[in-house]
Amino acid sequence: DGRFDQDRMLQSFEQMASGNTEGGFPLSRIVCRMDWVPDGQSHIDDLIEFEARVNDVWCRHDDAVICTYHLSKFSGDAVIDIMRTHPLVIVGGILQHNPFFVPPGEFLREIRARRAGQPALPATAG
Repeated sequence: DGRFDQDRMLQSFEQMASGNTEGGFPLSRIVCRMDWVPDGQSHIDDLIEFEARVNDVWCRHDDAVICTYHLSKFSGDAVIDIMRTHPLVIVGGILQHNPFFVPPGEFLREIRARRAGQPALPATAG
């Protein structure tokens, strides 16, 4: 239908993850090109929320997943939020742990509070 549906996309990625074991392919290598994202803040917000949510899928599988972005298509704020959803990043051709990564649950609380115009509650220690 041409509409981005986070839940439908999560189901698709869950089915793709860990390859087709019945066909003899135990793992997948997935490259997600993010240049499909249309202009408009609501689309960007949906994408950023999806990026945080999909981490739960990838954490359950051993697949290699790379998300590619044309950074010039996004605002600086969007780029920062996108980076915060990825535990690893490739910068200058080098794969490295992302010091800006925020765990999905914490990030989702923050972004949803921001959308509602409320201050984000800090994660509780413990």
